[in-house]
Amino acid sequence: MKKYFLFGYLLGVIFWSFSVYWIFSAINFYGAGNLVSFLITSLLILYLSLYSGLFFSSIFLFKNNRYRWLILPSTFFLLEWIKSWMISGFPWLNLGIIFDQLWGALPIIGISGTSFIIIMFACLLFEQNPFLKLGLSTSLMILMLFGPGHYQTIDGKSLKLTVIQPGTNDVEKIIALTNEAAHNLVVWPEAVAWYDTSIKKQFENKTVIGGFFTRTNDQVFASLVNTADDHIYNKRNLVPFGEFQPFGKLLAKLNAFFNIPNSNLSKGKLTQKKSYWSGLICWELAFNATFVNRAKDTSFIIHSSNDSWYGQSMPEQHLKLARARAVESNKWVARSTTDGISQIISPNKKESSKILKRGAVGSISAEIKLNEKNTPYLMYGDYPLLVICIVILLLTALQKNKIVTNG
Repeated sequence: MKKYFLFGYLLGVIFWSFSVYWIFSAINFYGAGNLVSFLITSLLILYLSLYSGLFFSSIFLFKNNRYRWLILPSTFFLLEWIKSWMISGFPWLNLGIIFDQLWGALPIIGISGTSFIIIMFACLLFEQNPFLKLGLSTSLMILMLFGPGHYQTIDGKSLKLTVIQPGTNDVEKIIALTNEAAHNLVVWPEAVAWYDTSIKKQFENKTVIGGFFTRTNDQVFASLVNTADDHIYNKRNLVPFGEFQPFGKLLAKLNAFFNIPNSNLSKGKLTQKKSYWSGLICWELAFNATFVNRAKDTSFIIHSSNDSWYGQSMPEQHLKLARARAVESNKWVARSTTDGISQIISPNKKESSKILKRGAVGSISAEIKLNEKNTPYLMYGDYPLLVICIVILLLTALQKNKIVTNG
């Protein structure tokens, strides 16, 4: 089993080294220095690689079990689920999001469920039973390649909006860009300024939904605010060290060393008062539970972010995640970032707007379709498959214990 673990761990190190090297840029952005940035990035990569090492260990443990085609996908699904909340969570680049050609089942079982199907498909190829090897595996591939995620439509009402990409947090420049927008509803990126209702006076018949800092009593939130009715969504999934201290005051000096601001933001509640739109800020888009809770029963999704301190590859990964969420929910996603990559995204890829590339300054406008209906995934989230996977592994453990006891 040791060899299996080491092989899986090495694969993990290679994958995560190429996938999240932008963490180095994010840490170094605030002046931590190359050495410290490299060490922290390396520790994260080594931690994330544990999950692939554990999965390959399960391959060794269950390779001779007749139900391995169920056990191994269940193990993989649970490992991704644990990774999504352990140590504040890192639900980034789950297997199900990597190949957009396989997004057919996203409206049914989501990104993590697609990870389950991909692993099951791979396991079925090694089965001897013709029904499993050919029949079931072919059915799963057809679902991923030609499932509803590739052919969704919306018959709802239309809404015109503009997304701006200012390239700066200079409020005066952002307001000027807003007043030049083609449509009355304008989406801003994340954390532009402190919210003050007096800012509305500077808009020329415009309604802004955008990122602001807000204060409630002694709590400070990163929020999305609709200036028309002051409706607010508070960011729930904060960035460790950058926005909150995951270990309390224990490592408070770490932020002072990194010169990282806004490190004591308050965490928004999972369930918040809803509007006709749903809002997600920065990387909370990656958290399945937050996304499902926020997007359910709303007409479209707004995603505001500031990816300027994450290097070059992360914005592309972030945009791909926003596209996957549009498919999962069958709702349009209006994504505004400070300096790219911004886009107004349709569940049907062909209907999406052009993109504003990294470093570009300007705006994009589109007429989107509103959809209050929920896909199966939005209705139930990951819970059905989570329960199934837990039951499968519990039954496997009981069976193995029975064999050991009788033996």
